[in-house]
Amino acid sequence: MLSQNVQMMDYMDSMPAGISIPREREKESTGSLFHNVILGIFMILMPFLASTLLNSINVQAEYNMQQVRAEVMHLEKENSVLKLEVSRLDAPVRIQKIAETKLGMRLPVRNVYGGQEAARSSAAVR
Repeated sequence: MLSQNVQMMDYMDSMPAGISIPREREKESTGSLFHNVILGIFMILMPFLASTLLNSINVQAEYNMQQVRAEVMHLEKENSVLKLEVSRLDAPVRIQKIAETKLGMRLPVRNVYGGQEAARSSAAVR
């Protein structure tokens, strides 16, 4: 490496004095500096931009979750009201009242589960 630097120095001495470095190389170094500055600014701002984007996505997801929770609470309330209505409709007193008024059914005066008729029929079978 050191020998190459020495050879370059000798080469530069042998060049005529009227030759200068081309302008294109000067522009490349200035452009390279500009690109490096822009890249540095971009690298600094990128985490902030990513953080802001992720935060906005998180806020939107929380808003959607809040809407879903409100809908669930509304449906649970509606479900409890409907369960109460079903229990009211299944009440035996209500069914008996409808049977008596709309269908003309009557409760028997006495229930016969067994008695003299049952005793006679069982005696006859023996």
